[in-house]
Amino acid sequence: MGLLRLKALLLSVVLLASCDGTVFHRFEQVDSVGWASDDTLSFVYDGSSILSYGSEMEYVLQVRYGAGYRYKNLLMRVESWKDTVLISVDTLCCKIYDDDGRRLGSTAGTIYQNESDASSIIASYTDTLTFKVSHIMHDNVLPDIFDVGVKMAATKR
Repeated sequence: MGLLRLKALLLSVVLLASCDGTVFHRFEQVDSVGWASDDTLSFVYDGSSILSYGSEMEYVLQVRYGAGYRYKNLLMRVESWKDTVLISVDTLCCKIYDDDGRRLGSTAGTIYQNESDASSIIASYTDTLTFKVSHIMHDNVLPDIFDVGVKMAATKR
């Protein structure tokens, strides 16, 4: 296969993979004992998939957890940084159970996944964005939290 055909194939794969507008999606594993309140997870995005200057992006926090997680919600604090400047601090809520006590989200056996409501940020291809995420629940350590992630996508208009 020629180099030009290979480049075209790779470009097609990239474009198909981002049809939903996702430009960044990454998980970080938390300690096997649980997620401690002083354990801040960092997610760094280099802006390489943003095509225009000053694009509005939407992001959600995602969590993978076990059936032993005992709270109805998971409250998380997220600091958003552009390069070395703190641009926002948000509290995002990930609902685990609905008002009737039914578990929300998707499952793969005994691991569940759910996401927070969306928040937005303005970004461009020249920005390095960092999201620093920690939990703000009453318990210092939250057992049965396995992974936390950030998913960022172009805002649909």
